[in-house]
Amino acid sequence: MPDWKAAATEAEAITRAWPASEPGGAVLLFDRDGIRGEFAGGLASLAHGIAFSAATPTRYASLTKHVFCAFALHHGLDLAAPLGTLLPDLPDALAGVPAWRALGMTGGLPDLMQSYGLCGVPYTTALDNAALDAFTATLPGLDTRPGTEVSYSNTGYRLVEQAMARHGQVFGVWVEGALNAALGTGFRFPAAWDRPLPGLADGYWRSAPQQEWHAGSYGMALSASGALTGSARDLATWLRALLRGDGPAGDVLARLAAPAPLADGRPTGYGLGLALAEIGGRRLIGHGGSLPGHKNHFLLDPESGAGVILLSNREETEPMLPALRVMAALLGLELPPRAPELLPEGLFIEAAGPAWIEHRAGALSFLGATEALYAGAQPGEAISLSPYLPIRLRRDGEGIAGEIGHAPRHFHPVRPASLSSGMAGTWRATAQHAEMEITIARDGSATCAMGAGPLHRRAELTALDATRALLPIGAAPWPSRACLWLEAPGVLRVVTNRSRVLTFRPV
Repeated sequence: MPDWKAAATEAEAITRAWPASEPGGAVLLFDRDGIRGEFAGGLASLAHGIAFSAATPTRYASLTKHVFCAFALHHGLDLAAPLGTLLPDLPDALAGVPAWRALGMTGGLPDLMQSYGLCGVPYTTALDNAALDAFTATLPGLDTRPGTEVSYSNTGYRLVEQAMARHGQVFGVWVEGALNAALGTGFRFPAAWDRPLPGLADGYWRSAPQQEWHAGSYGMALSASGALTGSARDLATWLRALLRGDGPAGDVLARLAAPAPLADGRPTGYGLGLALAEIGGRRLIGHGGSLPGHKNHFLLDPESGAGVILLSNREETEPMLPALRVMAALLGLELPPRAPELLPEGLFIEAAGPAWIEHRAGALSFLGATEALYAGAQPGEAISLSPYLPIRLRRDGEGIAGEIGHAPRHFHPVRPASLSSGMAGTWRATAQHAEMEITIARDGSATCAMGAGPLHRRAELTALDATRALLPIGAAPWPSRACLWLEAPGVLRVVTNRSRVLTFRPV
């Protein structure tokens, strides 16, 4: 039987840690029959001093994905259809990806935001659908061959949503109309960040070292990958209907949660907008969501019909772990211990290609994406709990070997090196209208300049070896690093975890 008292104690501790004068959030406990507990702390608006509660509308971000997939199944989407048959004007490389792989994170689709970020365009830049369509048409290929790796991307959701809309099946209209009417919920589907919505919580991030709060902003047109807004109570109403199998989208939970297999038949931890997590041998279903200043997660236990929702409007919240702690308390399970000592620390690269990792104090970054490490079931094994970036690694002499995204990886330590003179000069990605200049000084230090007008900036490069270097990209609260890889003479690839296809050539 679920231990609601233990779960409530954990939930209350989470919300109590959010000071009354700062951003906060809500934690909600529920099962198929009703809400079992509501806990909240902090403010939904610093400007107006409005408290955050379980009734506060907020941005769900990627929690939207499973709702869209339920809509798509309910409206008869052919999951086997290649994207090119749904959207005939797609680039050839993207057109052959089946819809189910595009939605199941095994399609290898480059993520649009990370791709245009590699061109020097900030994520706060206002980009409407026309601009995003034009940029999508320039993408020269896929990050990975479909079915070979789990690589999280929002692009497939935007494309499938567009395809369905062309046939009169408009997700936003269904959400704000039929879905709300059936459930009595207040879901909204804003097409852009700046669309005013009554009572919507602001998202906040904190700068260092001043520790001042800033309102989050986001310029990209919103889509089925993350546009939905609503309260914790709204989301619980929807999830309870899914657990019962009587929601307005029908009995679709098992189909949404079925893990997408890789091409070789191995199961992944991701289905259709839902991800799988396992603690103490118990299989949980859920998803996380992140937009600037908004951090969310929900988890369901289909066996008991219980669930937990955590919605927060402070960027520093790491929502998956506290949600797991609440579920562990509810079900009497133990989380695996953190594993900072299992892997050697430092920077590591593969023998060839752009893949690199950095391990510091139990946190592992892979191509700029970072996950906490935990002790795996096998001795010496370090794993992530994330289904979006599954990691299973172990020490291999001085190096690190195993799997990331279910793809085999073998890394060796980075040694002191200077960049090849072949990387110096001005480079251009003509189709994407992007340009960079790499300068190598006599002392071996190197910099890269990108961007036009007031967006022009110069950043120091960290050499991984003679043909590979790390470039700082992005800005607070989402700074990251890309790998500049001299793939061949005159061919410079710029790579992050979610975008691996952009190629620059010398001017």
